[in-house]
Amino acid sequence: MSIFTEEEIAEFHLLTDPAQIESGEIRGDLDSCMIAGNVLCGKHTTINGYLNARGSIRIGKYCALGRFISVHAGNHRTDMPNQQVLFSRRFGFSLAFERRRVEIGHNVWIGDKVNILAGVTIGHGAVLAAGATVVSDVPPFGIVGGVPAKLLRKRFSDHVIEQMLDIRWWDWDDDKIRANKLFFESALEPDADYDLYPAIV
Repeated sequence: MSIFTEEEIAEFHLLTDPAQIESGEIRGDLDSCMIAGNVLCGKHTTINGYLNARGSIRIGKYCALGRFISVHAGNHRTDMPNQQVLFSRRFGFSLAFERRRVEIGHNVWIGDKVNILAGVTIGHGAVLAAGATVVSDVPPFGIVGGVPAKLLRKRFSDHVIEQMLDIRWWDWDDDKIRANKLFFESALEPDADYDLYPAIV
């Protein structure tokens, strides 16, 4: 099951199609990236450096991607005698390779040199610390780091996370975003409970 709606996916840009990128809604030098497969990306996401993205990958809106990030929606199988794809093709064997989509939610911050492996879902608002190797799902607004990546803490309290997922500010138009300066400039302590709704106009 996807973390994105069909309507959201329909608005995503295909990163291998230059015509879809020229609108300027994706920031970054895609010529310096290695993109292969069905890699979709939401508007206003920034790709700050080399990105190696292969397979079926969906990246949400307003994400910030660091440098030298690898996202692989496929992986060599370790439960078979052979692990090399070319070997399997040469002899006409079933491929020792599995494909599983990767989804990266809206407003996710991915630090430099992060690796994201096949089948992983990164929740909205998550943070992936620099150098992390992400092998399992990351909850919304979770901060993970390490090899393999582990949950270090949540950005906000469960109550605030619940509100953030309901508010879905990443779906707002530019005028509503501009009108909510107070909301976007609020510093929220990770363990405190806040009522976010009064701050929204």
